[in-house]
Amino acid sequence: MASPANLKLTDAVVRKLTLSDDMPDGKIFFDKDLPRFGVRVWRSGRKFWFCQYRFGKKTKKESFALTTEKTAEQARDIAKDILAHVRLGRDPVAERQQRQADAEDRFSLLVASYLHEKLHPIKPGKKPMRSRSYEEVKRHLETHCATFANKPIRSITKGDVADLYKDISRKSGAGAASHTWGSLRAMMDWAVRNDKLERNVAALYDGGGTNPPRDRKLSDAEIAIIWKACRDDQFGNIVKLLLLTGARRDEVGHMPIAEIDFETREWVLPEERAKNGRAHLVPLTDATLAILKKAVEAQDTFVFGYGKERGFSGWSKAKTALDKRIAAAGHKLEPWTLHDLRRTFATGLQRLKVEPHIIEACLNHAPPKLQRTYQLHDYADEKLAALKLWADHLARIVTEQPAEAAA
Repeated sequence: MASPANLKLTDAVVRKLTLSDDMPDGKIFFDKDLPRFGVRVWRSGRKFWFCQYRFGKKTKKESFALTTEKTAEQARDIAKDILAHVRLGRDPVAERQQRQADAEDRFSLLVASYLHEKLHPIKPGKKPMRSRSYEEVKRHLETHCATFANKPIRSITKGDVADLYKDISRKSGAGAASHTWGSLRAMMDWAVRNDKLERNVAALYDGGGTNPPRDRKLSDAEIAIIWKACRDDQFGNIVKLLLLTGARRDEVGHMPIAEIDFETREWVLPEERAKNGRAHLVPLTDATLAILKKAVEAQDTFVFGYGKERGFSGWSKAKTALDKRIAAAGHKLEPWTLHDLRRTFATGLQRLKVEPHIIEACLNHAPPKLQRTYQLHDYADEKLAALKLWADHLARIVTEQPAEAAA
């Protein structure tokens, strides 16, 4: 066999290369036409193309392909390209290592690790995140932060966070932007504590979370306009149920049929779906019951939606369509959100002289600690009376018909 320094590396020559007993494992054979290009041979039979170069004061070797993956000519072209980069002052090995580090530090991978720990806490005694909260955080980090998915986490700047916040505000509203910023800040804080990140750039941005508290409540005239613009479809029925019950958007939109007892006329929201982790009983008025009975007719698992995993989706598109119908009918409403319906419900009960503690019970607001310990009455009858009173009021302003006929 020719001397290792004088080999013309062709596919045929490389296939015949073997190591004698006196040769070290991983022996290098250089090409005589491109001296810094060669092949490394192992006793296992594996053979790698590589290129050797000097960068600064260090000699480096870049192995870039198995001989079964690239032909000799393809490998020679790659080696020429590597050497050309070196002549331009670039270090291919350092660049490859950086690419690998960036791939391992991708935002999407960090999100996956963070979400996994939220469901399977490492810290002893720590409870998994409630399913409803988990789905919200997952939506914030995977959907709203989708532009970050393939970015190395360390490359994300305060300016990137600011641009993201403004983009979400423009597309989905300030509330969605603020909630997403909160989830991003929490995840980056977790990353810093786990040595995956040097600093929390989301916490450096002071534009998130500074939205003033909303105080938007709908007038009776606005309620009537919105109610009448609702179609007899899933979103229209959700809007009506939000007005009738004062429940939160996802509590209604993701409601499993199993939570409803049509015989006892009750909807029991379990603690794992409630924002404050407290189970909540909602007595069903005639209007609410009628909507729910009709809604479940063609459903299997959830009252709303078209699958078996979550419930209703497409909130933004459905809300935009409703606003367009309202505008097309000649009405000009100040901007409003679905959560404003909950505030409207509470304010409406207040106007109807319902006692504050009953309103709080209807909203499933947690009472002070002392009351939670010693005052255990569930106010089921009082809540039913309040909900009927409110249903009567809605019926009058929407249809001028008696009580429960509004649905």
